[in-house]
Formats: sequence, C-alpha cells, structure tokens
Amino acid sequence: MCEIDFLEPVRLEFLWIVVVIFLAGLVLWFLKLYHRPDRTAGSKFPFVGTMKFWFTLIFVLALSVLAWARPFLPKNKVSVKRGAAEIIFVVDFSASMFLKDTGWARIDIAGKEITQAVLNGAIRKGDRAALLVFGKIFSPRIPLTKDLDVFVNEAAKIGRPANILTGDLYWGSVVSVALKRTYELLDRQDMFIELGKESPDWKPKFRNDRLVIFFSDGDFFSYGKDEVDADSRMEMELESLKSVLREFKKRGLVVYTVGIGTRQGAPLTDILKDYENELTSATLDSLREELKGQSSRLNLSNLEKLAQTTGGSAFSLEHTGVSAGGFVKSAIDKHRSAFIEAAVEEEKQELWLYFVLAALALFAVGLAVTKF
Repeated sequence: MCEIDFLEPVRLEFLWIVVVIFLAGLVLWFLKLYHRPDRTAGSKFPFVGTMKFWFTLIFVLALSVLAWARPFLPKNKVSVKRGAAEIIFVVDFSASMFLKDTGWARIDIAGKEITQAVLNGAIRKGDRAALLVFGKIFSPRIPLTKDLDVFVNEAAKIGRPANILTGDLYWGSVVSVALKRTYELLDRQDMFIELGKESPDWKPKFRNDRLVIFFSDGDFFSYGKDEVDADSRMEMELESLKSVLREFKKRGLVVYTVGIGTRQGAPLTDILKDYENELTSATLDSLREELKGQSSRLNLSNLEKLAQTTGGSAFSLEHTGVSAGGFVKSAIDKHRSAFIEAAVEEEKQELWLYFVLAALALFAVGLAVTKF
C-alpha cells in the first residue's frame, strides 16, 4: 500500500483554515440558493454558478498547504539493522603453528585472517574485539576494545617469532588453561565496567552478543612418545576442558574454530628451517634430536568437538587459496541483535512539486469553466 509522509507535518495544521473557508463557502452557497428569485418561464438559474470558481480556489489552497508540508514517498518505510557484537580471538601460538605445510606458516595465516576481519568489514564500528594468544602460557595481547585501529595494529603482529628460544614458551599448548583464562579475563573486565572494582558477590551474566573465534591446528594432545603418563595427562586435560566449556555455556560464550594445517601434517623439525641462521650448530642439533619423530597435523575432530560443545561450528584452512572470511563474518553476524529502524531519510521521493502542479492545473480548469 502506498503511504505518503511529510517532512514538515506541523504545517498541515493550516488545513483547518481551508476547512473553515470551505464550510463558510457552503453556508454562503446555501444562502444564495435560499434567497434567489422564484423561477419564471424561460429563466435559468445555475445550480453552482460563480461559486464553482471559489470552491476551486479552496481546493487549490488545500493542495498548496499539502505542498508546503513537503510530502514524500519513502522507498523503504523501515529497515532492519544489526547491533554490535563482541569478538574474542584466541590464537594458538604453540610451535606447531609455525609449520608451513599449507604454504604459509599456520600462525601467519591466523594473523592475516584476523586483520582481514576488520579490513573487510566483518568487524565494524561499534563492535568490540579482543586478541588473546597462548602457547604453554596465556598471553593477552589486547582486551576488548572499540578502537579497531589499535586492534588491527596488534593483530598484524601475529606471526612467527624472531627468536624461537624464548624459554619454553612455544613448545606445547594447554588449551583448557587458555580458555579458562579467556572467560576469567572477560569476567574481570565486565566487573570493572559494571562496579568499578572487584567484588566477590559479582556474578557473570549470560550474553548473546559475544563469541570466541579460535585459531589453531587442533593438535592439543600430542605428547611425545617418551613422556611419562601421557595417557593420564590427556585424560586430565580433557576433564579440565569439559569443566571450562561448561563455564562458557553459562556465559553464553559460543566458540567458532578455524583449523589451520593439512591432514597429512609435517615433522616438527621443519620449524627449524626458518631459524638456521639464528641458531648455533650445537643448538640446532639439540633441537633436531629433541623433535625427532614428532609431527603435527590438522586435527579437525578436536576443533569440531570444541565448537559443538558450546553451540558453534568449525572451518578448516588447508591451503593458501582458501579464506575463512565468510565463515568469520557469518559467525559474528549470528551474534548481532536485529532491530527495526525508521529509514525516512533514505531513498525518499519528494512529491511537493506534483502537488503544486496539480494546484495550478486545477486553478486553470476553474478559470476555464467559470463564467463571471
């Protein structure tokens, strides 16, 4: 159904003047009819007479008032808008992510995908984003922020480290600890925003506008063959992970995983190829011996279980010709609230000129048919 709106609706109040003039004209017309002479043979008394011109002027005045109120026809009366989202990127920064079995280093791909999420508009103004990385330790890079320029600058730094011998930082990953630290960090930030201080009585709230996008090769539980109690360690890690994911579900935190790597994998000794010029021969030999026989591959099954437990989904990047951009945008959009917003300023077609032309045409017709 066609609906006309007005940019200056307050001016429509002047239509009351038109109504008053019209009613006065009707009274005058009835008085003329009442007081005209009696009809005689051959006499002619027009029913409206010259009053038709004055009635025409009244309608011209009405059209003029409507034109003055600036009528327009909105192309879209309302539009559906999407609210802001809060995106937490968690990146596996363990040594296996430095492998180049996909063509690029796995960690370099993660950094590129996070940066592109902002540059391509998946993350937009009004959203908040956080960047957290973990190897054997958890290392927050930037908490939730609306400053997307700062976020992009930090995300651009995600890549292979210049020095691989930074203690024991990269040689392993404890995913349950990383995810536990993730929701604890969010809780602390929420608490300070709400209360301005720490409080033992504060409780986290269920949120629909938050999600975690997790970049990893999924190779969480690959312990060396000679490690003591590898099976019991894996069992403990799985139990810990289940407990952490229960906390995620209490807070409404949904995990979407992006797996990077090939299913064939690569030996961990390949990592050392990029560091041969920085390491002494003795150090290289020692590391090769330590990593001998160990390999890493994309374990999509682990990532799918991690995502599905919280209601999310998984995606894999197994070669450089694939991008996770569409997956990331779709995941974020699922956590944007939808609301309806009036769009009267957008794509409107103003109609005042048509009302003016109609008034002029009606005035011309009134002159043509009226005999004074």
